[in-house]
Amino acid sequence: MTKIGFIGLGNMGAKMVINLLRANYEVTGYDLNEEFIENLLPKGLKKASTLNDVLGETDVVITMLPDGNIVEEVYENIIDNLKPGTLLVDCSTIDVDKARDLHKKCEIKKLLPLDAPVSGGVGGAELATLTFMVGGTEDAYKKMLPLFEVMGRKSLLCGSAGSGQATKACNNMLLATTMVSVGEAFSLGQNLGLDPGKLFEILSTSTGSCWAINNYCPIKGVGPQSPADNNFKPGFSASLMFKDLSIALKAIKNTGTHAPFGICAQENFKKMVEKNQGDLDFSAITKLNK
Repeated sequence: MTKIGFIGLGNMGAKMVINLLRANYEVTGYDLNEEFIENLLPKGLKKASTLNDVLGETDVVITMLPDGNIVEEVYENIIDNLKPGTLLVDCSTIDVDKARDLHKKCEIKKLLPLDAPVSGGVGGAELATLTFMVGGTEDAYKKMLPLFEVMGRKSLLCGSAGSGQATKACNNMLLATTMVSVGEAFSLGQNLGLDPGKLFEILSTSTGSCWAINNYCPIKGVGPQSPADNNFKPGFSASLMFKDLSIALKAIKNTGTHAPFGICAQENFKKMVEKNQGDLDFSAITKLNK
């Protein structure tokens, strides 16, 4: 039976763990927040009091952590103590260069690393409908595939080391820019005297249709239920979007990519965080300058 170590039991990690436990996998979990661990014990989680307690005879270690520096610190603490051939799968969102560097460190130790950031948010983690964007070797991906299928609806090996993080950077840059544009379209419609519900009916089925409007409309009472209907309580916070856009901005600069809209989106989310609105849902960006 596959034994799993899971590091990072916050909003996303906890729900991913619950799905693994429901599928009868043996999971040992660790988080600095003791309460997160305690909440999962009744579900069948085995408690790790230290990082190294996660390891044991573990076959797979999954990390879901806030940023790349924390991921790097965790890896430096555990990779010397893992048996060769262990899968080491990072589902956090970190910058591409750091992901590639961590792959190299793991490969030196004969471990099987994957960078596998996710899309789908807390709801996707809970319903096991996440999309995993994966970078690494085909061998490692095939070994991890059964677990991806338990925790998500779709996974794709996007390429070699760092490709998962590169794909996530592109995805979230697009999401951020489309959300800003959706807000501007509704603002224009309001100023032209249009009914927002009727405007939604057209935009959601015409050439302007996109995920941001169809699933996450930022107008209260319009479209499917979204954070706009709950005072923008976050599913995915503005501060996290700012972090992801900062990763994209670094990649833009490193590659010399012409991406003015992505840069503008990052600047707008920076303003939102500086206005102490980072704990709101990222879709509240549509209200930033109102």
